[in-house]
Amino acid sequence: VAKREGKTDYECETQQNLMRVAEYLATDVTRPTSVKDIQAALGMTYNQANWTMHNMRLRGWAEQIGEGWRLSPRLVSIAKAVEAGIGEMVGRYLK
Repeated sequence: VAKREGKTDYECETQQNLMRVAEYLATDVTRPTSVKDIQAALGMTYNQANWTMHNMRLRGWAEQIGEGWRLSPRLVSIAKAVEAGIGEMVGRYLK
Protein backbone atom coordinates (compact mmCIF):
# COMPACT_ATOMS: atom_id res chain seq x y z
CA VAL A 1 0.00 0.00 0.00
CA ALA A 2 1.44 3.33 -1.02
CA LYS A 3 1.81 6.01 1.64
CA ARG A 4 1.61 9.74 1.18
CA GLU A 5 2.08 12.28 3.96
CA GLY A 6 1.46 9.69 6.69
CA LYS A 7 -1.70 8.35 5.07
CA THR A 8 -2.27 5.21 3.05
CA ASP A 9 -4.09 5.18 -0.28
CA TYR A 10 -6.92 3.33 1.45
CA GLU A 11 -7.71 6.03 3.98
CA CYS A 12 -10.97 7.89 3.37
CA GLU A 13 -11.71 10.89 5.59
CA THR A 14 -15.48 10.50 5.24
CA GLN A 15 -15.42 6.88 6.34
CA GLN A 16 -13.01 7.67 9.16
CA ASN A 17 -15.38 10.40 10.35
CA LEU A 18 -18.29 7.96 10.40
CA MET A 19 -16.39 5.51 12.58
CA ARG A 20 -15.08 8.26 14.87
CA VAL A 21 -18.62 9.62 15.37
CA ALA A 22 -20.01 6.13 16.09
CA GLU A 23 -17.30 5.56 18.70
CA TYR A 24 -17.89 8.99 20.22
CA LEU A 25 -21.67 8.53 20.47
CA ALA A 26 -21.15 5.09 22.02
CA THR A 27 -19.60 6.75 25.09
CA ASP A 28 -23.08 7.93 26.18
CA VAL A 29 -25.93 6.19 24.39
CA THR A 30 -28.66 7.73 26.54
CA ARG A 31 -28.03 11.43 25.85
CA PRO A 32 -28.73 12.88 22.41
CA THR A 33 -25.72 14.89 21.22
CA SER A 34 -25.93 17.97 19.01
CA VAL A 35 -24.03 18.28 15.75
CA LYS A 36 -22.14 21.23 17.28
CA ASP A 37 -21.01 19.04 20.20
CA ILE A 38 -19.90 16.30 17.80
CA GLN A 39 -18.06 18.88 15.70
CA ALA A 40 -16.26 20.34 18.69
CA ALA A 41 -15.36 17.01 20.27
CA LEU A 42 -13.94 15.50 17.09
CA GLY A 43 -12.44 18.55 15.41
CA MET A 44 -14.68 18.31 12.37
CA THR A 45 -16.40 21.06 10.44
CA TYR A 46 -20.10 21.53 11.09
CA ASN A 47 -20.88 20.22 7.59
CA GLN A 48 -18.74 17.10 8.09
CA ALA A 49 -20.49 16.30 11.38
CA ASN A 50 -23.95 17.04 9.95
CA TRP A 51 -23.42 14.98 6.79
CA THR A 52 -22.03 12.12 8.85
CA MET A 53 -25.09 12.09 11.10
CA HIS A 54 -27.52 12.14 8.19
CA ASN A 55 -25.64 9.31 6.48
CA MET A 56 -25.67 7.30 9.70
CA ARG A 57 -29.44 7.89 9.90
CA LEU A 58 -29.93 6.72 6.31
CA ARG A 59 -28.12 3.48 7.19
CA GLY A 60 -30.15 3.09 10.39
CA TRP A 61 -27.13 3.58 12.66
CA ALA A 62 -28.34 6.81 14.28
CA GLU A 63 -31.58 8.54 15.10
CA GLN A 64 -32.38 12.19 15.57
CA ILE A 65 -34.04 13.19 18.84
CA GLY A 66 -35.05 16.86 18.70
CA GLU A 67 -31.83 18.79 18.02
CA GLY A 68 -29.59 15.90 19.06
CA TRP A 69 -28.46 12.54 17.76
CA ARG A 70 -27.83 9.13 19.30
CA LEU A 71 -26.93 5.68 18.08
CA SER A 72 -29.87 3.51 17.10
CA PRO A 73 -30.66 -0.02 18.27
CA ARG A 74 -29.57 -1.27 14.81
CA LEU A 75 -25.96 -1.12 16.01
CA VAL A 76 -26.89 -3.47 18.87
CA SER A 77 -28.13 -6.04 16.36
CA ILE A 78 -24.89 -5.68 14.40
CA ALA A 79 -22.85 -6.13 17.59
CA LYS A 80 -24.87 -9.23 18.52
CA ALA A 81 -24.24 -10.75 15.09
CA VAL A 82 -20.50 -10.13 15.48
CA GLU A 83 -20.55 -11.62 18.97
CA ALA A 84 -22.38 -14.72 17.73
CA GLY A 85 -19.91 -15.13 14.88
CA ILE A 86 -16.93 -14.85 17.21
CA GLY A 87 -18.54 -17.33 19.62
CA GLU A 88 -19.07 -19.78 16.79
CA MET A 89 -15.48 -19.36 15.57
CA VAL A 90 -14.07 -19.87 19.09
CA GLY A 91 -16.29 -22.91 19.56
CA ARG A 92 -14.95 -24.51 16.37
CA TYR A 93 -11.38 -23.69 17.40
CA LEU A 94 -11.77 -25.27 20.85
CA LYS A 95 -13.22 -28.54 19.49
